[in-house]
Amino acid sequence: MIEISKINTIEDKMEFEDIVFQVKSIFYASSSLKEFSSPERKEAFFKRWCGDYISLFPEQFTLMTEDKKVLGYLSGCMDSSSAISVLEVPGFNLFSDLFRSYPAHFHINFRPDCRGRGLGSQLVEGYCEDLREQGITGVHLVTSPGAANIIFYQRLSFRHEVKREFNQMCLLLMGRLLE
Repeated sequence: MIEISKINTIEDKMEFEDIVFQVKSIFYASSSLKEFSSPERKEAFFKRWCGDYISLFPEQFTLMTEDKKVLGYLSGCMDSSSAISVLEVPGFNLFSDLFRSYPAHFHINFRPDCRGRGLGSQLVEGYCEDLREQGITGVHLVTSPGAANIIFYQRLSFRHEVKREFNQMCLLLMGRLLE
């Protein structure tokens, strides 16, 4: 049976460490960066894009599991403006002028063998419902133009799109109002 839970509800240390190990595996399998110059750089990459969400926003880190196996996760933050000071994500403040309309953001990843089953849509819609209940009026994510995930987000009503240059590459913010 598929279960959805928050990472902050895991009380057993061994179970927590196993969950984080599985999340790391999914993170690296989903990442476009596959090689690192050292184990420390690999760990720093995970920390920046995923681990900080586990430690700073555990109540917004959602897991989808089946028989203790992590299928995917959504790492979120309800207040992107405040997160600028604690997250070390390159280019994070590039879209800060849009955070008033789209104050929350998230990242989502699934095991490759679990994609295309509607599970990601469930996590995103659940997160959007949580945001609505908290009075949050919009949510965004950042990807790159031409990325395969754009169609997925467009199907989930992420209609507002803004492109901006960062470090000689183009980034795309996709926003969704929550009404």
